Amino acid sequence: MSSQTASEYYAAHFKALREYAARTAAGYWPNKALQYTSVNGRRLQPFPEKVRLDSAKAAVRRLGKDHTVHEYDIVARDGVALRIAAVYFAPGFWSDGAEVIDVYEIPAENLA
Repeated sequence: MSSQTASEYYAAHFKALREYAARTAAGYWPNKALQYTSVNGRRLQPFPEKVRLDSAKAAVRRLGKDHTVHEYDIVARDGVALRIAAVYFAPGFWSDGAEVIDVYEIPAENLA
């Protein structure tokens, strides 16, 4: 994949992740973070997994040491401020050359 093609692919992927996160129901679970896992561009589960806030924040910190992490601050359509943390696992971390991405959606009020 050429550099420009890869850049366009990832830009479109980031945009899709941000738009999808903005439509989720984070406001319904204010004391939880939501985790989405994508393998080779397809969501692993149809619905996000609810995880404890401290577990999500610790996972992003820990995984950021060896993998690429992008963080975005957005406001969902229902007005809830969110931090989106996308963890792009390094090539070879998972078997079969799978491209694995974990996305954590954390309500911003719980970041302190």
